[in-house]
Amino acid sequence: MLWTLILLGTVVSERLFAAGPGITVVNYYAMVLHWAGVHDDHMVHEWVPTLAALVTLLIITLIGLAYRSKVSASANDVRPEHSFGLRTFVEGILDFVYALGEDIIGKAEVRAFFGLLVSLFLFIFISNLSGLVPGFPPATESLNTNLAMGLVVFIMYNIAGIKEHGASYVKQFLGPIWWLAPLLVGIELVAHLARPVSLSLRLYGNIFGDHLVMSVFTGLTYVILPAFLLFFGLLVATVQSFVFTLLSSIYISMAISHDH
Repeated sequence: MLWTLILLGTVVSERLFAAGPGITVVNYYAMVLHWAGVHDDHMVHEWVPTLAALVTLLIITLIGLAYRSKVSASANDVRPEHSFGLRTFVEGILDFVYALGEDIIGKAEVRAFFGLLVSLFLFIFISNLSGLVPGFPPATESLNTNLAMGLVVFIMYNIAGIKEHGASYVKQFLGPIWWLAPLLVGIELVAHLARPVSLSLRLYGNIFGDHLVMSVFTGLTYVILPAFLLFFGLLVATVQSFVFTLLSSIYISMAISHDH
């Protein structure tokens, strides 16, 4: 019901905002940019994901501050809340990501990468959830945003590998047979460079496809049928956050592993 009312509001807003014929769902980020003086359509298209990412970071910051306030108010009381609330939500995500990293990276090593993993999961998850609200396209619907996260993972796991193995980290690019090294170096470099690209394309494709389906059904019915697709949107948002974090953990584990 709430989603239907929001969708109706976005349709009305678009009719007021756009001078052209037809009914489409408004993009509130684009409206903010227009009000800020950005009227070039190309510039608006480029800046919408950035604005969406900033909104996502603001939401995460507010959630973090609220969680810290609740933890401080509870003092030494470590008992879980009687009902589902903000603290249960945040601690559930933290426990889930920590257990995931512990299983893949290792109990002793996961602490060094927990901040990166939980940051990736929260950003993707909150961004994807915000995309379920009509008029607020998620930052993860932009290939540039996803590629930036993929490059961060790429840089971090290579730094971790060099820190763990030193100069011998290069050996995993050379292979076990010296005379095949020139060939294997090229193959390994391509494989490593493909990792951030595959991470970004996988996330982009799934989120774009999910919102494309939602847009198609919204264009057909506007208020009833799209609401039933929210469950699948929530499923996609959760699964894609998990997959991105899982693959990042695997890449880190492979970089610091001594089983080469």
